[in-house]
Amino acid sequence: MQVELGFEEELLYGETCPPPGREGIGQFCRRILVKIVLIWIILLLFSFEYYLLEEKQILSHPVEAFVSRTDLAVQSLMVGVTVQLPPAANFSELKPLVMRAGRLLGITSGAGILDAQITSEGRVLVWTAPDRRGRQHTITGVIGKDGLTLLEIETTDWDGEAKIKDSSTELFLLASRFGKVISTRLQVEGYAACQSDAAPEQWVQQWRLSDLEVIRTGPAVRLRGVTADLAPGQRQAVPFTLSFIPTGGSRGRLTLSVGS
Repeated sequence: MQVELGFEEELLYGETCPPPGREGIGQFCRRILVKIVLIWIILLLFSFEYYLLEEKQILSHPVEAFVSRTDLAVQSLMVGVTVQLPPAANFSELKPLVMRAGRLLGITSGAGILDAQITSEGRVLVWTAPDRRGRQHTITGVIGKDGLTLLEIETTDWDGEAKIKDSSTELFLLASRFGKVISTRLQVEGYAACQSDAAPEQWVQQWRLSDLEVIRTGPAVRLRGVTADLAPGQRQAVPFTLSFIPTGGSRGRLTLSVGS
């Protein structure tokens, strides 16, 4: 009787718990399948991001698309923001805000030049200094006679590999800590090729231009206009200035300034 019960228990155990070898192969196959699916999804996402970046230029800053299209060898990039601060009465109240902005940008205390002046615009406090990455910053606090207190930050980077979108986003997020961002601006400078049969005006023909002025001074060309295609998100039109000065051969110095 005991032998029969033991045999039945063995059969029941064998049905509910498969042999270790068979169970291990099943788990192994499932793990491999999950890894293959995850790798496929990651590759698909990377492919889609590359498509958006290279083909549709959705993930990049519109000025980056212009730099890529003109094959511009960037020499310098300046990004700037203006923030409306809570009202300040004097330099003593303004200075901590200017110094805090500098510290967040990586400027060490005591670096650069701090200058305070009373001008026709009001009280102006300017801190000009480099950071640890070699970028140059100008931080300006203004207590205007109209009652507004503003903080203006401009960062210039001479690294030709600097990303326009990353630099703009970094400065915008930093400035947002102090108050409402009321304007942004950037300027990119470098050298670009200009074919003899293609005028610089052709660089902007595909933009949705609501205004365009062309000024020629000898071989130099200066374009001023308004377009939504240079604004992040392309929601509202922004003014721009584009200048091209030939430097010999088919190349020239190109400067593009965009403000909002």
